[in-house]
Amino acid sequence: MLSKKNFLILSGLPIFVLLASIFNKGSINLSEDNKLPINSSINKKVVALTSLSADLITNISKETLVGIPGSSILKKNEELKDIPIVSSGRMPPNIEKIISLKPDLVVGAKGFHDKTLSKLNDLGIDTVYTSITNFEDLEQLHNNLALKLNATNVKPLDKILDDCYLINNENDSSKKNIVALVSSRPILSPNQNSWAGNLISKFKLENLAAEITSKTEFKGYVNLSPEWLLKSQPENLLVIKTPGSDLSQYKSINIWNDLKAVKNNKIFTFDYYGLINPGGLEVINQACKKLSSI
Repeated sequence: MLSKKNFLILSGLPIFVLLASIFNKGSINLSEDNKLPINSSINKKVVALTSLSADLITNISKETLVGIPGSSILKKNEELKDIPIVSSGRMPPNIEKIISLKPDLVVGAKGFHDKTLSKLNDLGIDTVYTSITNFEDLEQLHNNLALKLNATNVKPLDKILDDCYLINNENDSSKKNIVALVSSRPILSPNQNSWAGNLISKFKLENLAAEITSKTEFKGYVNLSPEWLLKSQPENLLVIKTPGSDLSQYKSINIWNDLKAVKNNKIFTFDYYGLINPGGLEVINQACKKLSSI
């Protein structure tokens, strides 16, 4: 069972960081052939405070990355094993360590790294606040960082996240309906205002909880009642395996065995990273691949 406290601290970042609604989107002027502009080759130093921004920087200009967070996702990347870690677990980033790396740019999450980024900005270090609540935010951030770094020959996202750009073009009338469950107590589900909700809609799946709103502290997520699930009878259930919990938690919902999706074995298991927490490019692509198979 996933408690409110544990949900808040998954992966060392509170869920509201991932669900923040504001991202500073400056205009971007792409070249006529829709490629990122080729600019000067200024060698900048960048510290990334989230695993996703570290992944993006690695794709854009790996040689500029001088500091990363202590993320389980990044630990799997051998290319980054020698890059200094500036944060660990739920602890705030080590500002002294960041300063010692003499970065030109620090990229962090809006709502969680605000204090750190503000202090660094006061010291004259350029900062970027990120908030990824939909796929367009991800594309925008990738482009913004490339422009910030005057990068050349950047591999476009559609070549990295190929499964996220292979969309089923079936008519709306043939949409398969789903409900995604992030926890069982409370029964928490993403609506259309979340990263997960946006990714689900991108694959032409009908999220039955998309337009529901409720007063939860997690923007983009709603509390569902067992009665609502029983009445709605989703054709498919997406259940999330969150860190520190297992899938047996969902069987504790008292009407679980009465759901059509359960009876028909239409239950699809997703990892927390990728669908709920964007986390990194590889896990996002894996989530897209699974969504396309529903």
